[in-house]
Amino acid sequence: MKKISRIWLIRRLCQKHYKSVRPTAHQINNVIHMYGLNKYSVDGKVRSKEVLRKNIAKAYAKLN
Repeated sequence: MKKISRIWLIRRLCQKHYKSVRPTAHQINNVIHMYGLNKYSVDGKVRSKEVLRKNIAKAYAKLN
């Protein structure tokens, strides 16, 4: 199994959605919220690794 970083996945999703090699901060934030890849919840607490792992797996499936 290939190890996937959250940042790599965000960049690839930005390239897929916006067709840009260097995405802007606005585009990156849109992708993060679209796929639920944020590290912190709305109240400022760190989200659990299990929740992040599930969201990363769903986003990676959409990438292919």
